Amino acid sequence: MAIATAFRSRPGCVAALLGPMLCAATSAAAQGAATDVRFTLHGESGQLIGQQSERTGAAAGGQEILRQGESAFTVSGHDATEIDELWRLALGPDGAPQRWQWRRRVNGKLLSVELERDGALLKGQAVNDGRRHPVAAPIPALPIGDPEALAPLLDEPAGPKSWSIAEFDPVVLQFRPVEMRVAPRSGTGHGYVLTSVTGGRLQSVRWLRYKEGKLAEAEQPLLGSSRSWRRADGPPASEKLLSGGRIVAHEQHKPGVHITLRAAMAQIRYAFGGLADIPVAIPETGEQRARREGDGWQVDICGDCGPLVAPSAEEIARWTRAMSWIQSDDAAFRDKAGQARRIGKTDEAVMIRLGEAARARLPRIEFEGYLSARTAWRRHAGDCTEDALVLAALGRAAGIPVRVVHGLVFSPGRYHGASNAYMPHSWVIAFVDGRWKSFDISLNGFDATHIALSLSDGEPEAMIEARQVAALLEWRAISEVRKRPDDP
Repeated sequence: MAIATAFRSRPGCVAALLGPMLCAATSAAAQGAATDVRFTLHGESGQLIGQQSERTGAAAGGQEILRQGESAFTVSGHDATEIDELWRLALGPDGAPQRWQWRRRVNGKLLSVELERDGALLKGQAVNDGRRHPVAAPIPALPIGDPEALAPLLDEPAGPKSWSIAEFDPVVLQFRPVEMRVAPRSGTGHGYVLTSVTGGRLQSVRWLRYKEGKLAEAEQPLLGSSRSWRRADGPPASEKLLSGGRIVAHEQHKPGVHITLRAAMAQIRYAFGGLADIPVAIPETGEQRARREGDGWQVDICGDCGPLVAPSAEEIARWTRAMSWIQSDDAAFRDKAGQARRIGKTDEAVMIRLGEAARARLPRIEFEGYLSARTAWRRHAGDCTEDALVLAALGRAAGIPVRVVHGLVFSPGRYHGASNAYMPHSWVIAFVDGRWKSFDISLNGFDATHIALSLSDGEPEAMIEARQVAALLEWRAISEVRKRPDDP
């Protein structure tokens, strides 16, 4: 379903973060007194890049919640980005949803959903760049929430709090649950951490700062930078905002040490901290071992460092199955897989041939969006995320268990305004010839700078999870692991 690729405007392997993603809730319980609040959005150096207004008040015998925002900036290595967005929910006198609207315009490309109540359904249409898709979504049991609103958290919480909202899922055109939690942040007097989780995957983290019991600032950590929302008395003048000329850094981490080719091709040990307030774990693969060390993690990466064992029969069935983002049952993937099977003598040889086929099929690099394997195959374009999804689809079509990996990789050359830096990246792991092995057709192979942060069936939430976890990592040490001369 191609509509899903543009709805999220999700970044690809190294694309720009296309707008604020601050998560909160607008549950019926939180919709008491009328509110009218504004925030300014700032980049990592304090530069103004956007504004956001939120309003809750009486309307047509019920209540209306409205959020509007705009932003303009240029990410290093990319073209200028301009975004405007509207989120609106109308509730009846009984608090039940009557109308729901979402509209987003990115560089002139319109994405929208407009729904009205019809019995137990919210019915309407979704529009993606002129293409219309009918929607008939059951009214969710959970309150419909705006995952970018701040108004519900204007007052300092009395302590930890968890709740759930329903957010519209553009993949299946239905509402889905999102788990929210706010809790005091360790080591701060008036600091809180706000998290949102979808499908068991971390989607966002925000540091909330309160002054005299009122929200003063919310900050989202990004890899090597951050975005912050600051309470404002009024919106800035548009001419000061919509210039697109404010440069923000591409997501990256410069390690401060020289990563030698010998180390990258052998074994590297990483020491990470920074995840104390966030309940996440660093995954293990056939090439990556991750262990808790005090308040941090020790991660070893090499060709055979990881403990990931052979999959069970149930896991083999799952990881060879077609999924919504990995359509391995498509005739084009089955045909290519059959050709590779007839030539390849081993599963690894089959994956290598499938990698060559995928690389030849995707000659054009496009960073915007998150395309499914089928869509990328038909468009002949994508970036490392699409490379991974297409290769996963081909591998599964050949009967090989394949999982998509999102994480980081070291780039020694200049790329998107940075050099000698770790950047977001995607690849796959496949169970071939009795072991789990990485295949990276974007960078022509795996090395010890590939840090896995999430494993998935290709769903975009896994990529978002990996990028948010990457932004939280405290890089404590990077060291080359060498064998002693007398080691066998």
